[in-house]
Amino acid sequence: MPTDPPPPPAKIAAQCNNAAWDLIEKPDLSPGETTQLVTLAATARHFWLQVGNANQIAFAELLFGWALARAGSAAAQHSAGLAFEALKDGSDWDRAFAHAAMAAASAGHDAQAHGTHYAEAARYGAALSGGDAKYFTLAFANVPKP
Repeated sequence: MPTDPPPPPAKIAAQCNNAAWDLIEKPDLSPGETTQLVTLAATARHFWLQVGNANQIAFAELLFGWALARAGSAAAQHSAGLAFEALKDGSDWDRAFAHAAMAAASAGHDAQAHGTHYAEAARYGAALSGGDAKYFTLAFANVPKP
């Protein structure tokens, strides 16, 4: 009986990435959804590290860091920091998300960094418009306020 070939790594990465962002945007996660979020983000990261370009890898680190932050892990700061370094000089979109991920990762661990990154995320996010603003606003709404 013939079987379908497995999907290519980039397709798996994109599917997991998109599913994880849907959960990042959700205000309240059950424990099961939190586990699913971290699993999806880790899987997306794993595959983007294999086949992604520098921007895809940076956003994979950002997503993984943010997912870990939503799970309450201090390990979030590592991946969010890698993403921040890669995206901090990019577009307003890049900077807004990089600062938001750093704010999420710093919440409860580093009050000064949390406040600084939260304010910068809000500032860069305010410069976004249209769909960019919509996606940022949905995700940023779930970052704890300082």
